[in-house]
Amino acid sequence: MKSDIVLSRFCVALALFLLMALSAACSARPQPTLSPVPAAVPAARAPEPTKAPAAIERVVEKPVEKVVQKPAAAAPTAAPPRADELAAARTDTNVSSAASIRKIIKNGEMNLLVADTDRAIDQVTNIAVDSGGYIISSQTTMRGDVKLATLTLGVPVDQFEVVQRQLRSIALKVLNESASGKDVTDEYVDLQSRLVNLEATAARVREFLKQAQTVEEALKVNAQLTEIEGQINQVKGRMNFLQDRSAFSTLLVNLEPERPTPTPTLTPTVTATPTPTATPTPVIWQPGKTFTAATGTLGAILRGLGDLLIWLVVLGGPVLVIVAIVAAVWLRSRRRRARD
Repeated sequence: MKSDIVLSRFCVALALFLLMALSAACSARPQPTLSPVPAAVPAARAPEPTKAPAAIERVVEKPVEKVVQKPAAAAPTAAPPRADELAAARTDTNVSSAASIRKIIKNGEMNLLVADTDRAIDQVTNIAVDSGGYIISSQTTMRGDVKLATLTLGVPVDQFEVVQRQLRSIALKVLNESASGKDVTDEYVDLQSRLVNLEATAARVREFLKQAQTVEEALKVNAQLTEIEGQINQVKGRMNFLQDRSAFSTLLVNLEPERPTPTPTLTPTVTATPTPTATPTPVIWQPGKTFTAATGTLGAILRGLGDLLIWLVVLGGPVLVIVAIVAAVWLRSRRRRARD
């Protein structure tokens, strides 16, 4: 039994000696350097090492320090932007975007001479529809046997010149043509800025409305809000009008058919035939005409004498009365003298 104890102690001492010698040899071996693995490329899975004693694992295996990038210090949280700052930012963005796209209102008028009015109406309609436009209005009138037509087209602004060229191709002759344009970009940008400011003002007024303490204050703030909203609607309406007019140009087309040239009619030449001159008849005595003439002369004389008598009576009557009175007075005075 003592021999067994001695043998076991000897084995334990031998095992400890071998373990110490093996650990000393491992510590004297140069350690391999570990190359860092790039983060972008996934490292291949290494084969599992053979199981080693715990003492060797503690000596060989060293923890690989991972390089962890510390996050930068977070910036202090800024206060939320106010409504006017947001309005200013939106204004700058809208102004820059609107300035890059010019808004031009184009108008044009064309008077075309065509072969047939009905066929030309169909051709003009097809040209407008193919270009992405439409017919705003159409009117036909009759001038005698000639049919005239007037069409108002709405065409995209980028197809304005193309439509004009196509209309020239269907006409026999272009009688008249005119075009004009108006740049409304500045007005549209001003309206955008005004709209943003009005909307920001309306937002602040709504906040004031929420903070109103009395009914009177609420009514006053609501009246201001109603006025601002009315201005907003006016600005939006004007902007929509400018947007539509600048997107689609207006083109007035007058169609007039070609009138046939009248053919001259040949009139037969008529030879004038000389008419014979009438021979005057000899004048003979006509007592009836002479009597009629004498009667007319006598009547004229009698009428003249009657007129003269009337003048004498009218004008001479008062004179005669005065003369008679004077004569009567003179005679009476003379008789008195003769008696005396």
